[in-house]
Amino acid sequence: MNLTTLSHPRAVCLHARFIDRDDAIRQLAQRLAELGKITDTDAYLAEVFHRESLGPTALGEGLAVPHGKTSAVKEAAFAVATLGEPLAWEGIDGPEPVELIFLLAIPPDEAGSTHIQILTELTTRLADDDLRARVMAAASAEEVLAALDNKPAVQHEVVADNAPTIVCVTACPAGIAHTYMAAEYLEKAGRQLGVNVVVEKQGANGIEGRLTAQQLNEAHACIFAAEVAIKERERFHGIPAITVPVAEPLRHAKALIQQALALEPRQDRGLARRRLR
Repeated sequence: MNLTTLSHPRAVCLHARFIDRDDAIRQLAQRLAELGKITDTDAYLAEVFHRESLGPTALGEGLAVPHGKTSAVKEAAFAVATLGEPLAWEGIDGPEPVELIFLLAIPPDEAGSTHIQILTELTTRLADDDLRARVMAAASAEEVLAALDNKPAVQHEVVADNAPTIVCVTACPAGIAHTYMAAEYLEKAGRQLGVNVVVEKQGANGIEGRLTAQQLNEAHACIFAAEVAIKERERFHGIPAITVPVAEPLRHAKALIQQALALEPRQDRGLARRRLR
């Protein structure tokens, strides 16, 4: 996905200073309105603030992704702000410092496909420390957009065929941003540790990346990073598991995987593998 087609240099604020969260959202929304992406700024803002009331949009790592889906949006777009000073923004565990803001505007007929695609691309790319640093260090709006369109470098960590498998489920009650961000951090940590980490995402669109019977049978352990009930939890019967808030992988992904590896392995692993042959 070419993210630059969904934004514009005039929708980028560098080293911005906002009074508070609401001020940041209003100023970024005004940028989108001036570009003709929003036809009714008040209606759009009402939807964004309604979404904020449903659950936090700060995702950890200094990132916030407020968003609104409404007919007041003419075409999908986003505005960006890098902050000169961190701004307090409500996160899952309370207010957290934010220094990078993406404000998404989505038409209702694209609420599923485009919304998810943008969030997937953003969370995947911004989970990369180097790319995030390039965005924050950009000296111009054009540099910000260019950095966003440079996908993270291909990971060189090789997971051995006999590496242990950890299956994970990420799920968030108010949307999908935390769901995707947590999944990305767990997968990245797995590659770094040489562990086969497979993540199923349970978000607004149901189950994505559904774990296969083989993956479940070969799992050493499971990590549930969720704020809601796990769908079809009976599939995980007998697999040692740990349960944490959905934001925990953003802070301690490696530690969670190591904790899962330390769990007493399931007693039926050998039998389960033989049944698959």
